[in-house]
Amino acid sequence: MINIVEKAKAMDQFNNNLPDVKIGGAITLAEIWDGTGEVPEDSWSIQLTDSNWINYCFDVIEKNSDPLNTVVRISDIELL
Repeated sequence: MINIVEKAKAMDQFNNNLPDVKIGGAITLAEIWDGTGEVPEDSWSIQLTDSNWINYCFDVIEKNSDPLNTVVRISDIELL
């Protein structure tokens, strides 16, 4: 079965740099968020096409004064 990130990469029309993260993995927020807009608290979505997005859901494990260095655990990855 093709994983969601691979499927999203195949759909991506905007040449996004989609991280190949796994559910349950601990990462820094910088791996999924580029620092634009409000600091995400539980998920971050990246537009793939005019109507499709990949959404990374996460739980904060360790906050950092620099939001990009906040450690999160991926709880779900979904196509919207």
